[in-house]
Amino acid sequence: MANNDEYEDDVDYADIGVEPLGDAVRSLPLALLESVVGTQGIREISDRKGYCLVVQAPGPDWVVQIYKAVKRLGDWDYFIQRNAVKRFRQDDDTSEKVVEALATGGRVFGVSHQPAELLPAAMLSAADKLVVLPAISGDVISKVIKAVTGNLPIEMPADLGRGLNFDEIVSCIRRGSTAAECVDRLRRASRAKKPIDFSGDDIPHVADLHGMGPAKSWALELIDDLEAWRRGEIKFGDISSASCVIAGPPGVGKTALMRSLAKSTGLPLIATSVGEWFASSPGYLDSIVKKIDETFAAARSVSPAIIFLDELDSVPSRAKISPRGADWWLPVITHLLTTLDGAVSGKTEKLIVVGATNHPEALDSALTRPGRFSRILEVGAPDEEALAGILRQHLGEDLVGEDLANAARLANGGTGATVVEWVRAARRRARIAQRPMLMADLLAVIAPAEDRAPDLVWRIAVHESGHAVAAHTTGLGRVSAVSIVPNGAIGGYTEIEHDGRAPTRAEMERMVVQTLAGRAAEEVIFSGEVGTGSGGGPQSDLASATRAIGLLHLGTGLGSSLIYRASRDEVPLALAAHPDIAREVEKELQRLYARAVGLMRDNRERIEALAEELVERRHVGTDRFLEIMGQNPPRDIQRETGNG
Repeated sequence: MANNDEYEDDVDYADIGVEPLGDAVRSLPLALLESVVGTQGIREISDRKGYCLVVQAPGPDWVVQIYKAVKRLGDWDYFIQRNAVKRFRQDDDTSEKVVEALATGGRVFGVSHQPAELLPAAMLSAADKLVVLPAISGDVISKVIKAVTGNLPIEMPADLGRGLNFDEIVSCIRRGSTAAECVDRLRRASRAKKPIDFSGDDIPHVADLHGMGPAKSWALELIDDLEAWRRGEIKFGDISSASCVIAGPPGVGKTALMRSLAKSTGLPLIATSVGEWFASSPGYLDSIVKKIDETFAAARSVSPAIIFLDELDSVPSRAKISPRGADWWLPVITHLLTTLDGAVSGKTEKLIVVGATNHPEALDSALTRPGRFSRILEVGAPDEEALAGILRQHLGEDLVGEDLANAARLANGGTGATVVEWVRAARRRARIAQRPMLMADLLAVIAPAEDRAPDLVWRIAVHESGHAVAAHTTGLGRVSAVSIVPNGAIGGYTEIEHDGRAPTRAEMERMVVQTLAGRAAEEVIFSGEVGTGSGGGPQSDLASATRAIGLLHLGTGLGSSLIYRASRDEVPLALAAHPDIAREVEKELQRLYARAVGLMRDNRERIEALAEELVERRHVGTDRFLEIMGQNPPRDIQRETGNG
């Protein structure tokens, strides 16, 4: 017999089978195995000649003990267990040994929670039987309790042991205890490990959410499919929406949607993030792989369940990873992909897997292929109607019957997260005043009294008016809001409804003209004296315009060269490396800026009228904006399509 056992067991068992073994460590894995293959299957595992067996454990914590249990069932010529990725693992001579043993009529087996990734390929191909062991059930635990205590529990909850790992279960089932005492320990341990309950009144159902766009539609579709599965109309693997990525900026409600989904479906939510994997472990390769396994094992133990993987873009794309980083990251990425394959298939896992990211473009293409996260659902900042609904949701019993339309208009540009902060601050104002909340409390925190210098307010109003007038006169899109209400570091904003796409050079140039129009308006109104509001950061107007024209020359083939050199995010580094292209981009920007200045001169009266309205009202919606524009047709058609 090949001696490749990493976990030697010197106890000699004369009789292995259905008879009580006396302790849970040995009884539990055998009882779980028998629950799947039956007594006839146990005999086959014990006696069949020329046999290759592969066992998939419920989780990494089960691998060693299941391995020991199978090893005791008979004589084996080769056996292997693996529950972790070895950093410098080579496929050594294991496949050769498997082939050699089987060719001579021998018996081999392997155990792993991820057999496709961790066991030899030859063993998987030659397997006579693949046994997939499910999460532990109450029936199996009941048999083990009888094996250890000699008595069946009188009361045995069906979900007893849900959420517990191997060590936690066997620690609760002890010799010298009664069956009832074992059940009580398991119940208390399960209660301590139970996922957070999201059924409270403060968490809305998915149907009551606002501003989630396609992500809400996906969630409602999933709820319908789960109800059909519970009625027995479809198999779990037939659920069409069991995985997706929710993409959007911080604060738009990605995590809140998951809490609502857990409430609406009644499923436990296992939430984690890539940052948490590093924060809660030493950060070594094996420890990160272990955190991934722990997350999925925890979900399997309470399945059906929802797994929420936040910060998915923190797992780097293999196309952009450095050679030095690849040595560390590739095993992690490969392990995550393999784990997702098993979880998303739905055949045995009964898991809903949802990723979240602020940067969907940074995801590895293998993550988003069919069979994994093939659906990417974009969630943007909520519009005024959605903000009114979010405000009403979080206000609860406060301001009942009040019209929230004006508050929502002033809140335009905010997110669900900022609404939560606004409502808390408004309640605090009312609490300090020792009275119920008033609309004035809410408006005071959404749009605080203006404390900026009047000349700065006027400059901001002119700047935003330039953006809005340029969007309107070039036909770029519908201006839905213009505001000078500050929001953090942002002094004001212009909201334009358009698809954001620019498939032609003329359309890219039109977007850049609108981007530069804020600075151009300042130059026209303030006689050449412009402020710093157009630059200073990676999200500024100048940065955005530079990336757009830089991409035109470096990555779209619409400039002077067809060579692809950079993506939008790589433009700054590429321009630094290619001074000749940087000079060409600068020339283009100067030309488009001159066009923006001309547009602002032609529309000076409109800009001043809109800026005056903004200083007075702080926020201008679509209807009032169109009144100020006089509903005139676009006046920049020739300039927009020309070259100067």
